[in-house]
Amino acid sequence: MKIIGRMFRLMKTIEVEVGRCHEAFDLKYGEFDVLATLRRTGAPHCLTPSQLHQSMLLSSGAMTNRLDKLEQKG
Repeated sequence: MKIIGRMFRLMKTIEVEVGRCHEAFDLKYGEFDVLATLRRTGAPHCLTPSQLHQSMLLSSGAMTNRLDKLEQKG
């Protein structure tokens, strides 16, 4: 049980620190996930919205929402 408790505390610490990094760039986790997915694809870092939502296991509606928010942010 102690190990599981430590793992949960570590997970929470990581979530807080990653959240701070996202806030510095005005990003939500899901928006960052889209950018990270594009980065992982390699140059030229391009995927169609369909390819993105399939690789991220999202519905097309969720993908549209994330892309719209990123587009609004520039």
